[in-house]
Amino acid sequence: MSKNIYKGLLLSNIKKDYTLSIVAKLKGKKVDLPLEYAELTDEEYEELTEKYGQEILPLEPIVSQWEKKLLEISFKGHESVLELFVVTNEEVFQWVAVKVFRINLSTGRYINMITSGLLYGKKYNRRRGVRINIDKVMNLEQEGETFHVIVKDLSYCGVGFFELGEGMVKKGVPFILHLTEPGENGEEKLVCKLVGKILNQRNDSGGIFSGCILSTKHAAFLQKYIAMKQLEQISGKKQDFRITHNVIGENWKRDRAERLKASK
Repeated sequence: MSKNIYKGLLLSNIKKDYTLSIVAKLKGKKVDLPLEYAELTDEEYEELTEKYGQEILPLEPIVSQWEKKLLEISFKGHESVLELFVVTNEEVFQWVAVKVFRINLSTGRYINMITSGLLYGKKYNRRRGVRINIDKVMNLEQEGETFHVIVKDLSYCGVGFFELGEGMVKKGVPFILHLTEPGENGEEKLVCKLVGKILNQRNDSGGIFSGCILSTKHAAFLQKYIAMKQLEQISGKKQDFRITHNVIGENWKRDRAERLKASK
């Protein structure tokens, strides 16, 4: 393992195949937005580093990627604290208080660029990523068996689900979770099969709640999926998919038990 791994990750060592996102504030709420690495020509890279140094991260234009939905995010001023997250094949790294600049290159190309006062991004606990609430019954496969679980929350690198009773999904053994969304006619359609495994479990009002990590190969898809859900919740307008809200009130325990039984 290289020396840099122990310290963290340099901005200049970020590769195009890593999964990138920035956490920004939108209408008082945090939104985790995927980023796209900008591949530069030798001429463009030389121009950029001569002006701004080696420790930079070139990005494709952020606002245009999200069809101007990010115009309300402030990339300037002391009130906005931006965080950069980078998912490699094995680890997640975080930079806090990064700065985003618009750069017009002499080649006529426009890009965004991230700089940071921190030389290294620090290792980040994957289970602490931005989460959305789902509270929905989904199928889970493990060792040839299919189980019905209530998926409670989802992040780009983790998921939490509930099982009624003692719980049948094994801890530490890989599983495949079928992430679904309602189709046009109300039927459930498969969005993605997520590979993961349980890290911890706890008793939770008549059942077992499991906290899990997901394979990093899903990170790019899930970051965009979760960002769309957050934008949907903030704007009040439906995006590509739809999620249900958490059940609240006195009957929530009975409700989830009934949904699990009805799915069998």
